[in-house]
Amino acid sequence: MKHIFKTLTRITLLGLLIMPILLRADVKLPAVFGDHMVLQQNTAAKLWGSADPGEHIRIMASWGTEIAVRADNQGNWKTELLTPAGSHTPHQIILKGKNEVFLRNVLIGEVWLCSGQSNMAWSVKNSNNAYEEFKNAKYPSIRFLHIPNTLAWDPQEDVNARWEVSTPESTIDKSAIAYFFGRNLLEELDMPIGLIISAWGGSGAQAWIDKGTAAQEGHQDIVEWYDEHEAKMQENRLDWIKTTAEWRANQKEGEEFDWASRPKRNLPGDQHIPFALYNGMIHPIKTYSIKGALWYQGESNVQRAHQYRTLFPAMIKSWRNVWNQGDFPFYYVQIAPYHYNDFDGLKSAELRDAQLKTLDLVKNTGMVVITDIAQVNDIHPRGKQPVGKRLAMLALHNDYKKWEGEYTSPLNTSHKIEGNTMVLSFSHAQVLKARGTEIVGLTIAGKDQKFVKAKAEIINGNQLKVWSNKVKRPVAVRFGWSNALVTNLYNEINLPVSPFKTDNWKDTTEGNIHLDFP
Repeated sequence: MKHIFKTLTRITLLGLLIMPILLRADVKLPAVFGDHMVLQQNTAAKLWGSADPGEHIRIMASWGTEIAVRADNQGNWKTELLTPAGSHTPHQIILKGKNEVFLRNVLIGEVWLCSGQSNMAWSVKNSNNAYEEFKNAKYPSIRFLHIPNTLAWDPQEDVNARWEVSTPESTIDKSAIAYFFGRNLLEELDMPIGLIISAWGGSGAQAWIDKGTAAQEGHQDIVEWYDEHEAKMQENRLDWIKTTAEWRANQKEGEEFDWASRPKRNLPGDQHIPFALYNGMIHPIKTYSIKGALWYQGESNVQRAHQYRTLFPAMIKSWRNVWNQGDFPFYYVQIAPYHYNDFDGLKSAELRDAQLKTLDLVKNTGMVVITDIAQVNDIHPRGKQPVGKRLAMLALHNDYKKWEGEYTSPLNTSHKIEGNTMVLSFSHAQVLKARGTEIVGLTIAGKDQKFVKAKAEIINGNQLKVWSNKVKRPVAVRFGWSNALVTNLYNEINLPVSPFKTDNWKDTTEGNIHLDFP
């Protein structure tokens, strides 16, 4: 018995000696901070992490900045690191607490967040001229942080990602639009560019907003739907994962899978679940200091296009709130014409109109129009180079003062009735021009709201006179108003006129607000 007591005493003492080592929490950083990262220039860049509660940490940057911070009683710490003007000079950052963390090959430059659905996620290798593009992607001053597709039911604090330098091997599967945007900025600014890519194909805007902002901004209906279905979605998702794994295990090796027998999902796709992508793919990177954001999404919301009028601005507000950087630039791509199984349907036109209206509703935003790049039978136009360039034109003009002259697509600003015609005026066009013998995509209606094909001529250089012999007293004009209509009206630098309507008559998607299970 005495021998047993001594043995237990030794084990207890050994445990007490080991315990401080086991409990020690090294200074750690989330994945957004790592080798090869780009920090936003000329700013107080946010820096945060964990350590022992109360631990003092020294942070030394090779450009001469040194600061100290202390972890709180939960072991969390956050601070700000003053950054110099951008340059191609690699830097090192050292964090010293009870351990040391080294961040190597850090550049100071311009950081942009690139998000949305499949057209933002669309890779360089699947774009036009793919081989030449990724073969020549040798830009050591372009860096990527690619956030993996992550659904989360609660806000997450970290992601499984790492910064990568642009090489042919790393660039081939990265977002084409992000890369072409970044390359244009690099060429014009001679400045390192950091691209944080957080995009998921097929995702809905409701998945990218945080729950609190959705409720505050008038989308309590989405919150209520989520609260009603959350438990069922979690249960169904776990069951689907289990049954799918069993199905895979039962497939015969060497034979083609019997895809028809694959278990069906009895819940919305992960990327449609409200708040899920904000929780998993935005919240972990929130407050990483950025210059602005790029967005290409909307195709998955065409069935609820009218709702997008308020949901999209609310999402932008959501991001600006959590970044706490004020109204940072937010530039987005208007979705391209595509048939959506109904060439003459109006749903995607209403979505494009919601995107257009966001320009007036939300400050410091810009929109790229790509009706000329559309492939109406392919929802993924492969011409991503001009999309990236047009986004860069917005940033170069608005934020860097490096683009002189016109920089964006013409927008309808006003209209007036003159007899049996309507005269339309436009911004961002000194000269309007049509490709072809007639202007495509214009319709006109009287107070009966029945639209007919209209004729038009360009007057005074940048105005349109529109009419139809079938409408004696016109009330409204619409342009490009269908799912798949490709228009042919441009300004002097060959940027297409945005689709628009002059009326405020009821949308066909008005009242469509709920997701549902398949």
